[in-house]
Amino acid sequence: MTNKPNNKQVFTTGEAAKICSVSQQTIIRCFDSGRLQGFKVPGSRFRRIPRAELVRFMQQNNMDLAELGPSMLQVLVIGLSAAETDSIIQTHASGHNVKIHHANDAWEAGFKAKEYSPELILLSTAVQGVQKSSIRSTLVTQSGIEPMVVIVEKSNTNIHAPAQNIGQQEIIKQAVLELLSA
Repeated sequence: MTNKPNNKQVFTTGEAAKICSVSQQTIIRCFDSGRLQGFKVPGSRFRRIPRAELVRFMQQNNMDLAELGPSMLQVLVIGLSAAETDSIIQTHASGHNVKIHHANDAWEAGFKAKEYSPELILLSTAVQGVQKSSIRSTLVTQSGIEPMVVIVEKSNTNIHAPAQNIGQQEIIKQAVLELLSA
């Protein structure tokens, strides 16, 4: 069973060439010249290209992204529980392939942001040491992707505060809808 392009996160130069409708040698030249970023497999000469970089390269060169299939929307939720966010995100992103990652602190958020290059980051005001501008600039520098970073007021676990929870749900809903309409 082979992976379809819409499930893959890392591509060989041959796979990238097929998706871009160019020769493998063209992809290798773009890789070696720095126009296409990726990494070499340790101990070999084989090159690998992350999905986000291939998408960036294709967009920059006005190539058709249809060959990649539907992409997976990456969402990073920092400082909010899955119970508070996941059902809202899934409901409002229905029909889209969504992967939700959670982090509880700035350290974990940094690693997950680097690994997954999320398009949407939901950040709780309760998390210390995470700055919206720092997240955005780091991801743009590292991956070329500018994420939408949305500050979400941490809901009170008090049962008598449903209005605050409704506000949080609305913020998450609006962020998902805005991202999908972009």
